[in-house]
Formats: sequence, C-alpha cells, structure tokens
Amino acid sequence: MSMSHIQTLRTMLGTEKGTILPGAPNALAARIIADLDFKAVYLTGAGIANMHLGLPDLGFIDLSQLVDHVVAIRCVIDLPLVVDVDTGFGNAINVTHTVRILEQAGASAIQIEDQRAPKRCGHFDGRS
Repeated sequence: MSMSHIQTLRTMLGTEKGTILPGAPNALAARIIADLDFKAVYLTGAGIANMHLGLPDLGFIDLSQLVDHVVAIRCVIDLPLVVDVDTGFGNAINVTHTVRILEQAGASAIQIEDQRAPKRCGHFDGRS
C-alpha cells in the first residue's frame, strides 16, 4: 500500500493555514467527499455509530469495526484519512495496538480523545 496519503497530509499541515476535513461515516460518503475535490477526509466515530449501528456515540464501536471502515474507505480513496479512535480502546497497551492496526489499515493520522470511562461523544454533556 502506498503511503503517499501520509506525505500529502504532512505537506498540507506544513503549508496550509487550515483545511476542511468533511466527516465521513462510511466508504460511500468518503468517495463523495473525494469526488467533490476536498483534500482530506475525517472518519467520524459518531458518524459510524449513528450510520452503521443507529446508536449514539457512546463507545459502541470497537476496534475491529473501525478497522473495517478504514480499509473500506482506503479501497476507494487515496486522500489523507484522519481517523477518530475515541479513547484508543483501552489502556496504554491497547492504544499502542490501536495505532499499529490503524496504520496498517491505511489511516493517515488519528485523533485520540482524553476522557474517563465510560466515553461520551464530544458533543454531549457529562464527559470528563
């Protein structure tokens, strides 16, 4: 797998003042975002929970489900893909595993939330 999406993201971060990353809940949405000529895609955890499970973003998505979405998206776009990994799926050892697996799946970068369990969507009240 080519890693040019990572270099593209690094270049964007180093040269642009800001970039819009539309949120995609699945591969179809990511493809539409690419077809609309955006420069990168954000794989939203809330979007996956809402669109894939019909549930709020309260930690229902696990690492294997997230990886499936990353792989599906990477199969249809070459753009940089920033992935919401919630709290990393556990302790420091789990976070290390999460980073390695998502790197292999095709994530260009990840976003990790620093929250106490149970995780709550960043849009909800009651998180700490």
